[in-house]
Amino acid sequence: MSAQEPTPAQPALSEQEMEALDDFLMSDATSSEVMMLDQLDGFFTALASGPSLPEPEAWMPRVWGPSASDAPKFTNDAQRESITDLLTRHLNAIVWSMNQELESFEPIFDLNVYEGDEHEYLDGENWAHGYMTGIAMQRDNWKKLLEARHATEVLRPLYLLGSPDITGEEEALIETPAQREALSKTIPASVAAIYKYWAPQRRAAENADGRTAVNETPNISRNAPCICGSGRKYKKCCGADKAAE
Repeated sequence: MSAQEPTPAQPALSEQEMEALDDFLMSDATSSEVMMLDQLDGFFTALASGPSLPEPEAWMPRVWGPSASDAPKFTNDAQRESITDLLTRHLNAIVWSMNQELESFEPIFDLNVYEGDEHEYLDGENWAHGYMTGIAMQRDNWKKLLEARHATEVLRPLYLLGSPDITGEEEALIETPAQREALSKTIPASVAAIYKYWAPQRRAAENADGRTAVNETPNISRNAPCICGSGRKYKKCCGADKAAE
């Protein structure tokens, strides 16, 4: 099944399947540039929440690393097919989850414990790096949001935790585990806002392809709160960008 067509019959990976995928990603069959499970989850979420969902031949190579030499060394065709199936199903499950249960979407974050501190901290840094990689892979397609008013507010936790180009002043905002945890907890709301922002474009693309969009965002009242989470009315925020087009 194509990653373009998630269905209720395409369940999320079981715990055992997730472990099998994690084991392969960490094995000697992959290069040091391969995405780890949390980074992969962020990468797939960017694809699922963005303006369009690329075909597997576009995203699959990037999972393994930035260059062709990072391609994994499968032992046989059966292993290749098995890992490809796990990757595709995990992406499908994210697409389905965001279509059906956006407000309860749960990213796969690290949990870290530090010496002398009993608290177990959420850390979405690797996840956010995967998400930013997904944006970078389709940067031209994301340009409309990246240049929209108040985009900084929506992208803030993803940018601070996941971008390699932050300033020294910005690095001070993610120095401590508590700072990273606080930002990580705001990521689901940012992803939901991004998903809603692109919903009309995804729906139009799906209709053009002869597919039916599932539970996408309806037309937004211009007096409703903006979908980007800025707190402003839609007509004074992202709706102003659309009106100007």
